[in-house]
Amino acid sequence: MLVVLDGHVTVEGEPLRDAEMLLLDRAGSEVTLQSFGEATLLVLTGEPIDEPIAGHGPFVMNSQAEIRQAIDDFNNGRFATIAA
Repeated sequence: MLVVLDGHVTVEGEPLRDAEMLLLDRAGSEVTLQSFGEATLLVLTGEPIDEPIAGHGPFVMNSQAEIRQAIDDFNNGRFATIAA
């Protein structure tokens, strides 16, 4: 996955700007990227989990039902707190 944090780039000819992302194909070992001026990118890689992915805001789960449960848990204080 490639996320454009700032700037304007093309990836395999597809234009991407600030706050846009592109999910790269697993096939192949190279990608063509062109920057139009300075750009800041976030590249996320890892072993495929071969599971569905659902996201909403800061929450990433396997289904929309799990997303709704996570939001409910967060809104009702059921998330852990971090001690200073």
